[in-house]
Amino acid sequence: MKITIIGAGKVGFETARRLCEEGHDILVVDKDETKLSRVEEQLDVMILRGNGATAQVLRDPHVVDSDLLLAVTDSDEVNIIAGMTGKKLGIKRSIVRVRDPHYARDSSFSREDLGLDLIVNPEFAAAREIVRMLTMALPVHTEPFGQGKVQMADITVDEGMVHFTNKRIKDLDMPPSCLIVAISRRGDMIVPGGMDTILPGDTLYILGLPSSIDSLVSKVKKRRQKKMHTVIILGGGRLGYYLADKLCSLGMSVKIIEQNYSRCQELAERLPNALVLNGDGTDVDLLKREGIQETDGFVAVTGLDEENLLISLLAKQMGAKMVVAKVSRASYAPIVESLGVDAAVSPRLITASEIVRFIQGGRLLSLFMLLNGKAEVAELIVPSTSRIIGKPLAKCGLPRNVIVGAILRDARPLFPRAPKKYWRKTALWFLPWGIP
Repeated sequence: MKITIIGAGKVGFETARRLCEEGHDILVVDKDETKLSRVEEQLDVMILRGNGATAQVLRDPHVVDSDLLLAVTDSDEVNIIAGMTGKKLGIKRSIVRVRDPHYARDSSFSREDLGLDLIVNPEFAAAREIVRMLTMALPVHTEPFGQGKVQMADITVDEGMVHFTNKRIKDLDMPPSCLIVAISRRGDMIVPGGMDTILPGDTLYILGLPSSIDSLVSKVKKRRQKKMHTVIILGGGRLGYYLADKLCSLGMSVKIIEQNYSRCQELAERLPNALVLNGDGTDVDLLKREGIQETDGFVAVTGLDEENLLISLLAKQMGAKMVVAKVSRASYAPIVESLGVDAAVSPRLITASEIVRFIQGGRLLSLFMLLNGKAEVAELIVPSTSRIIGKPLAKCGLPRNVIVGAILRDARPLFPRAPKKYWRKTALWFLPWGIP
């Protein structure tokens, strides 16, 4: 597929990288020559310098011949104009990034009214993911698949987890319908076999029935003692606003700490049920006065990854029960979680996943990235014309490291298992979908 991406910023670069790996022909358009040089040096794509919202650029033969236009500049208005103009000039589909909360709240503002195919909002999507993390029942990060009938959880192993530590996978006492599907070890993703040994510090990705995941987690992790009631949000930007708005609607007590006074006034007007504090979130005394040691959740969503990381670690040490940090650099996510922060969220990765899922069409139901995109968990519909229909998994000829970990048939989940003779080889049938 020929795809034009307008905007070579963080989201544009990450999306271009993902789509290149998918084998698409990519053209990146931007006014900033420095950004284009970075794209050209690191990715195998074409570049074009210019204003992507102008008809002059959109009529360029390479652009107008595209199957898809993706507008992800820093300006919502430029993105909207580019998407609408591109469609009028004959580009089949268009996706635009829109971040302003005013547009999100405007009932007349919809992709149908504008003639667009998809509108993505990284901060809104990230806020939704953080809310899910804060409100889920299990004390670990989980991800649903198969309409909620299958669940994947990640557990970081420590010395005290005798259920896992220094044991081979084939010797583990696992609940029924529950499989270890991947291991993250020191920044690398491992496809485990039955003979592999689990080490302290490993992060295990476990796939199974929700009841099986619940049973396993209860053995190795303490369940949260109470529901989430109080949350402190550091940073009053778009993500902080979306997050506070959603948490307040759920009846939670929310405090926002923001350093910019005029932004505090704006937030106070738009979030009457939240307490907005004008102050420096790195001030330990301020955090103590606001009860960080007793808060159920602490979320750092400032514009600086380093600040989010450091304050999140501090909040955890001071007693916050669950801590989440926003990271713009997706490579920081595994580092953050390995240092003791409960979860890291990357709006850029979430948006890239949403765009890739849309481009794949109906056959790709969901796409979830692990470890900065080093692994993907994808939920696919197998068409009736597929060559693997009616074949045992062992004879499907799947590429190396492309693994089937669960099958949903007639609304019933099935979990394939490898015979013991395969345990010394790559555990092809242990893992879920694909690892690039």
